[in-house]
Amino acid sequence: WYRDQESKSIKNCQQRNDWPKWKDAIEVELDSLSKQKVFGLVVCTPEGVKLVGYKWVFVQKLNENGKIVRYIAQLVAQRFSQDLTLILKKHIHL
Repeated sequence: WYRDQESKSIKNCQQRNDWPKWKDAIEVELDSLSKQKVFGLVVCTPEGVKLVGYKWVFVQKLNENGKIVRYIAQLVAQRFSQDLTLILKKHIHL
């Protein structure tokens, strides 16, 4: 079971009582991206080239009783259609 979190930004998450759990989830995602070498050197962008934006998706994994068992934060490309189901499938077997 998963619940799409109403927090749609890091700033919003920082104002919540469960911020430490969201912060940990963000750090896990950034560590994973770093290990996969997703980020690289920053270079000058040629004129006319549009950069791909990003956004955070925040999800709570629930047990069968509806209790939160995991906080998931995922950084996704903003210009592409992101299906929440595909994001969640990544975490089903964890």
